[in-house]
Amino acid sequence: MPAEKGDKQAVTIWIRKDLVAKIDRLAEKGDLTRSKLISNLVEVGVEELTIMNKVGLWAMAKIYEDIRQRLRGRKGKKEEGTKEEHS
Repeated sequence: MPAEKGDKQAVTIWIRKDLVAKIDRLAEKGDLTRSKLISNLVEVGVEELTIMNKVGLWAMAKIYEDIRQRLRGRKGKKEEGTKEEHS
């Protein structure tokens, strides 16, 4: 069971090392701990997503991301085809 402190609960996540370094620099600049900065960012993100969901933008954002990923996949295939043609 995750550790708890009052109304707070510990959560473990995996983050890329380069992103952790950026978080640490921002936390230091803001005179915050890494944990507090991440907690603040998650809280703001959840609030924003909640608002987006209420007005229907969350579904639209998910659709946009799906389209973007599909286009990115097609672009990669076109580049591979181009490389093969020139080989």
